[in-house]
Amino acid sequence: MKLGFLLSTFYPMSGGRESLTFNLARELVKNGHEVHVFTSLLPGTGKEQVVEGIRIHRTRTWFRYKYYLEFNPGWIRNVMKYRLDVLHVQSFGFIMADIAVVLKKLFTHTKLVNSPLGPFMALEKYPLWQELMKKAYLFLEKPVNRLYDSVIQINPEQWRWITKCGVKKEKIFLLVPGIPAELFALQKHERFAVKWGLKGKLVISYVGRIQKYKGLDQVIAVLPDILKKHRNVVFLAMGKDAGDMDRLKKMATDLGVAGNVVFTGPVTEDEKLQGLDISQIFVFPSEWEAFGIAIIEAMARGNAVVSTKTEGGRYLIKDGVNGYLYDYRDTDALKKCLIRLLDDEKSRKLIISNNLKKSRAFSIEKIAGDMEKLYMPLMRVKD
Repeated sequence: MKLGFLLSTFYPMSGGRESLTFNLARELVKNGHEVHVFTSLLPGTGKEQVVEGIRIHRTRTWFRYKYYLEFNPGWIRNVMKYRLDVLHVQSFGFIMADIAVVLKKLFTHTKLVNSPLGPFMALEKYPLWQELMKKAYLFLEKPVNRLYDSVIQINPEQWRWITKCGVKKEKIFLLVPGIPAELFALQKHERFAVKWGLKGKLVISYVGRIQKYKGLDQVIAVLPDILKKHRNVVFLAMGKDAGDMDRLKKMATDLGVAGNVVFTGPVTEDEKLQGLDISQIFVFPSEWEAFGIAIIEAMARGNAVVSTKTEGGRYLIKDGVNGYLYDYRDTDALKKCLIRLLDDEKSRKLIISNNLKKSRAFSIEKIAGDMEKLYMPLMRVKD
């Protein structure tokens, strides 16, 4: 099959959407498919690139505001240039992607698939003008979303909001993200531990952007009480600053826990795995997450997980079996979850064992096969 993926940013940009698409595209190439990715030009990248067999086509963004409002007409030109069996869009809400979808539907026989991952403007609260913009755009988005032949939900709850976006329930299928085989390979982590002063420490880790809605301030807020009983605990936050690092560093200093908080900044894939290997507890305190591939990665590297009750958290974590769940901003509950895992080594090790087994079900090899099973029947349906 000739497959195309359309998303705003892609490799070498790191992030949940980017990693999920890269891993899936790479596996589909291994399975013999011709895979194209249509995306935006990043600093240091070329317009045309082939990475591990994936044909990447990049075009310049003329302007961008926040996340969704991106004007990149090159997406449309490149998508229309190639004859594809399937175009797989990786989000709702991008105007340029919507135009490309409409044109593909009108003028080609390409089948259209979408993995929205999360709803358009997913957080609960926005300024009034943004709320009005959201309502107006969702109204305009519905006719476009009806054009998709299939829409993928990545947890069993998502059909509720996907149907509100104009998609019929019978077109929605559950397919979870996957992680590559190298996530299960052993890593030497001594050098990483020495570099960041983590030898002999009990590490609580986080992987992802350092951004306000990710909720890292909750972890820093409970550290003073945790350190009263567990003085060797360190909170290791791995990821790129997305506007919140200075505030968090000041907060740690003001609370007297700066020596127990490590911000690494951007890390390589190997460094990420080494950091997860050093830790025994992984915390994912976000306001909202559709899935949270970092949770599966942490499980695969031997961590118990504490997460907010997001869509992804509720799907991936059973209380007391894989870790613990708490309500966003309930720092008392977060503190109790962390202390419970720190106090009870036997229970922590049992949860880690459960998670090592659970993570194996999310191998990208299996997920790519499931995706092929979704694509193939579409090819047999005539427009």
